[in-house]
Amino acid sequence: MRHGSRLSFTPVTRLAASILAAVLVLAGLTVALPTAAEAATTSHTLTAPTSVHLGTSATMKATWITKGKRATGSVLLQKRSGGTWKTVAKVKLVKGNGSVAIKPAASATYRLHSATYNSASKTVKVVRNWLSFGPSAGASIKVGTSVNLTLKVYKDAKPVTRIVALQRLSGKKWVTVQKLKVSSTGTTVAVKPTSTTKYRLVRYSLTSAIRTVTVDRDWASLSFSSRSLATSTSTTTATATWYSAGKKATGTMTLQQRIGSGAWTTAAKVKVTGGIGTVTVKPLVSRTYRLLAGSVSSSSVKVSVKTVIPASFTIKGSGFGHGVGMSQYGAYGMALDGYSATKILQHYYSGDTVGLDGLSSKTSIAVQIDNARTSLPVQIVGGAWRVGTTPGLSTLAGSASATIKFAVAKDGKSVTATYGSKSVTSPSLALQWGGTTYFPSLTTGIYATWDATANRYHYGQLRISVLNKKLNIVNDVRLQTEYLYGLGEVPSSWSMEALKAQAIAARSYAETTHRTGCGCDILDSTSDQNYVGWKKVTGTDGARWVAAVDATVDAATGQGKVVKTNAGKVEHTYYYSSSGGSTLNSEDVWVAAIPAMRSVDDPWSLDPRVGNSLSTWSVSLSQASAAKMLGLKDVVAISLSHYTGGGLKSMTGTSSMGLTATVIGKADAMRSKLNAYATGTVYGPWVRSATPVPPK
Repeated sequence: MRHGSRLSFTPVTRLAASILAAVLVLAGLTVALPTAAEAATTSHTLTAPTSVHLGTSATMKATWITKGKRATGSVLLQKRSGGTWKTVAKVKLVKGNGSVAIKPAASATYRLHSATYNSASKTVKVVRNWLSFGPSAGASIKVGTSVNLTLKVYKDAKPVTRIVALQRLSGKKWVTVQKLKVSSTGTTVAVKPTSTTKYRLVRYSLTSAIRTVTVDRDWASLSFSSRSLATSTSTTTATATWYSAGKKATGTMTLQQRIGSGAWTTAAKVKVTGGIGTVTVKPLVSRTYRLLAGSVSSSSVKVSVKTVIPASFTIKGSGFGHGVGMSQYGAYGMALDGYSATKILQHYYSGDTVGLDGLSSKTSIAVQIDNARTSLPVQIVGGAWRVGTTPGLSTLAGSASATIKFAVAKDGKSVTATYGSKSVTSPSLALQWGGTTYFPSLTTGIYATWDATANRYHYGQLRISVLNKKLNIVNDVRLQTEYLYGLGEVPSSWSMEALKAQAIAARSYAETTHRTGCGCDILDSTSDQNYVGWKKVTGTDGARWVAAVDATVDAATGQGKVVKTNAGKVEHTYYYSSSGGSTLNSEDVWVAAIPAMRSVDDPWSLDPRVGNSLSTWSVSLSQASAAKMLGLKDVVAISLSHYTGGGLKSMTGTSSMGLTATVIGKADAMRSKLNAYATGTVYGPWVRSATPVPPK
């Protein structure tokens, strides 16, 4: 056996075993007589401490395994007395485990006994004289501080007054630090090590347990001359204490601050010389501070301020998106009022018309749908599939649902497809499945997926290559229909004219978008258009959306309807979720003035009938963030100015000292800037008000 203390009992006579079994039956416990094989699988184990202090108790643990299972019953704890064993306790075991407490007055040998088995014996030594040394778990201190160790000497289990040597471990040798007179009531001694040190007590042949004092050699602490200030004009002095590598440090620490649970920002730099540095701060409002120097940080300290300066500002606005071109909720509202798709588009794209694009129904578009993984198991659900290095060429193939694993090859430039024991590696691979224009078959409803709840692709093919050492997955689909079928831009339950307007705008955007460096024409995210694949078609009211797309395709020519400029070119149709009541001029949002992108009224975005949850929204701008954004020491008021259509143009802050500062920019830049400082999301540039919130 692996454990020397776990020894099986020695079988006695079968007659004795029979007697024990009979006794146990009378006691309500049935134990079958062990065969030779059973005896080999039966054991008792006694676990005991090797020594105990005189006058103290110790716990002995017992285990009982019989026939390979944990048994329930009783065995006897015996102590050797002369040449015989005497019973000192009965040990009850439940599911193989039991324990018993002993308090020996002298060293003794113990064993577990039953009529059938005896355990291996255990000798417990009783220690009469010892040195007590605490704390028992050791101690942890910061370099430059001290800790008290407790000492006591016991003779015949009673505390006495004696001289002991306090020693520390130096390398591999114990060195006496000092000799101490320890009283019978106990003595404490302060030690101040500069690095983690082991200590012990020694008196002649007696040696205590070893205690370790762990020393933090790199630490910092922060204190303030006052932690409760009357007003926002009050100041307090921060004192930094810093130890590095066990010595008083000299250098620069960063004093950080935050309001509530907000982000930590830099409040000041603290020059520290000989371990100490100070800096005066003006909190303005209640704040929490901490010190940083590399990986060393202090505990945080809160400074409270009773102040009239606002704790924050509530920013209110409406709408979602950049504000240029068509508002999707607005288009829905116009459709509810009886406007056609053409009228809707002509309203939002000033001076434009709707016409055919002149492109074939077979025109394809490459949509990047993933570029974030180094490997991906793609499932084909419903039928036949094939993988090849060129369209139509099968290197791997199957006739039923399967999983093909794609991974970046070792060279970091190629992609490997694996199915079962077969694989193929190439700079680019195409995955095709039945029922598509790339792999015609009678079976329909086949699709590719790697997360059926989010990614399902029924049309076209997947083209897989490597871009920036990640799998670059592109869905090649037909532009006029298949691509638009997969756009999850608006709910399919909306009015048909709103859906057709969305389809025409989306087709126009796709035809005028030309991505480079991705092996694609367009992205599947809202950076371009929200392409969700077959999930859109199979989702709620998906058939209505498909019908709306089909209604924007000329049945005779297969050409699609698009928004066109006066010059007959396809318009790059910017659109977004909703406005704040009016759309914005393109030059007020970005830079260039686009003739079709003029500010027009859009009350439909705010119409309760369309169910726009972002017709109003609000965020919080903390005092610290407002001050930082505006470049003022504090901010008591914020005023706003706007572009035509209501887009935010500027924010002017006024400080408690009467100073003013203005942040000005394009509407979308102002939205982004405010988003960088606000708690919550600024959904659009239609910011209406900034209301101060008094401090609590």
